[in-house]
Amino acid sequence: MKSVISIFIIVFSLSLLNAQERPNVVFIVVDQWSTRIVDGSGDYANGIETPNIDKLASEGMRFENSYSSFPLCCPARASFYTGLMPHNHGLVDNEEIYHHTIGELPIKQDAKTMGEIFKENGYNTAFFGKEHAGGYGWRGIDNFGSMKYTGGGMLGEGSAYDPVFTSDAAEFIQQEHNKPFYLTLSLINPHDICKVLGGKLKGASYADAIFFCRDDSEPYLRFQERPQLPENHSVEYVDGMIDSNDYMFKDLADRTETEWRQYIATYQLLMENTDRQVGHVLKAIKDSGLEDNTLVIFTADHGEMMGSHGLIAKTIFYEESAKTPLIIKYPSKIEAQTDDNTSFVGSVDLLPTMLDFCGIESSTDFDGKSFKANCTGSAGGFDYVFSENFNGRMVRFGDYKYIISQFGDEEYRILFDLKNDPDETTNVYHHTDYKKISKQAHKVLSGWMEKEGLGNYFVRDYIKM
Repeated sequence: MKSVISIFIIVFSLSLLNAQERPNVVFIVVDQWSTRIVDGSGDYANGIETPNIDKLASEGMRFENSYSSFPLCCPARASFYTGLMPHNHGLVDNEEIYHHTIGELPIKQDAKTMGEIFKENGYNTAFFGKEHAGGYGWRGIDNFGSMKYTGGGMLGEGSAYDPVFTSDAAEFIQQEHNKPFYLTLSLINPHDICKVLGGKLKGASYADAIFFCRDDSEPYLRFQERPQLPENHSVEYVDGMIDSNDYMFKDLADRTETEWRQYIATYQLLMENTDRQVGHVLKAIKDSGLEDNTLVIFTADHGEMMGSHGLIAKTIFYEESAKTPLIIKYPSKIEAQTDDNTSFVGSVDLLPTMLDFCGIESSTDFDGKSFKANCTGSAGGFDYVFSENFNGRMVRFGDYKYIISQFGDEEYRILFDLKNDPDETTNVYHHTDYKKISKQAHKVLSGWMEKEGLGNYFVRDYIKM
C-alpha cells in the first residue's frame, strides 16, 4: 500500500512540477505599427527612439517576414485569438460596421480561442486593453483590470487609455501566482493617428491625436527636424492595389509636404509613447523574477502606410500596411539577438506557436501552424504566407509578393519583386523576364484560394462558416 501511495505522490509531484515549469505568456499587441519606421532592429531613420522594443529584440528573436492575415483591426485580431483566417472565423470587417449594417457579429460560435484554451489547461487568464475582435479575445478571460474596451481607438483614446491598460497589466504580473498565467496587453496606439490627415472625420487635427504639431512654431522631439517623407511618397500606387473610392484615400492629393511631415512626426511620437508602455510591462516581468520562464510576444494587427505612395492607413497589401513587427523572447528556449529572415509567418500562426511552447496540445483545427522549431534553431516549413482584404488575396514568398484583386468586373494580377523593387513601384507580372515566377506565384495563390473555396474578393457581410 505504501508503494502505491509513493507512486501516486511521485506522479502528482511530477505533474505539478510540469505545470509550474510551463511558461507564463505575455502577448503584447500594438495597433497600426509601421515596420518601415520601427521593427526592433534599432536601425531607424527620422531620429525615432524605441529603446524598450529594441532591447526586447536584442534579447530574443525578430522575424523579418511577419504579415497580417487581413490588414484591418477586427479581422486580424480575431485571427490572433482563433488561429483562423478571416474567411473562416467570420469577421471580414470591423465589428462596428456589422453593428451598423446587419445588427450582429457573424462570428463562429464554436471556435476555440486563445483565452479558452489557456484557461482549460490550468492558466490564469487576463486581458488588458483594446479587444476589437468580436469578443474572441475576451473568451476564457478571468481578469480585465480597471476597464473593458473594444473599438477602433482614435483621436486621443490611446493616449488616455494605454497607460491604464499598462498599469493593470504590470500590477497583474507582480501578483503572487500559484500557476502560470496568460496575459494579453493590447495597446491602442499608435492608432490615434488614424483619420487625422484624411477620411470622414473632417476638421480633425494633429492635436486631436496628440497635443503637438499644430503649427511650425513648435519644435519637434529633441529639437530635431521634422521627419522626412518616405522615398516612395510621390510614387503612384499600382492599378489594382487600392479602391480609389475608399473614403480613407480621398482628399490626400492636396496635402502639403508640411502637413505630411506633421503627420509622420505625430505618429512617431505615438510610437515612442507606446514603447514606454511596453517598457513598463517588461520591467514588471523582470522585477518579479519571471523573465526566464515567460514567453513574450510583441506584434501588431497591421501596419500603416505613413505617406508611402501618398497614402495613409491600412487594408491594402503594400508592405507598409500588410507587414507586421514580430519579436519573441523566451530566454530558456530562444537564443538572444537572432533574426529570422527566411520564415514567412502570419497572424494565424501565433496561437499554435504559443501552445507549442507551453506544451499544450489542442484538438482545434487551426489554419495556422506552430513555428516554434524556427525559433529554436530549425528552419523551413514557412515558405509562404497568405493574406486577404476586401478586394483580393495575397501570397508572400521568397523575394516576391503576388496579388489577385478585383474591382468591379476587372481582375488584376500583380507581382512585385521586393529584392529589386522594395518600394513596390512596378507590377512585373506581365514582364517577359518574370514569366516563370509569375506562373509559379499564380499557381500557389490560386491553388490556396481553390482549396479554401474562395473567390477573388469579399462582399463585406460575406461569411463562410
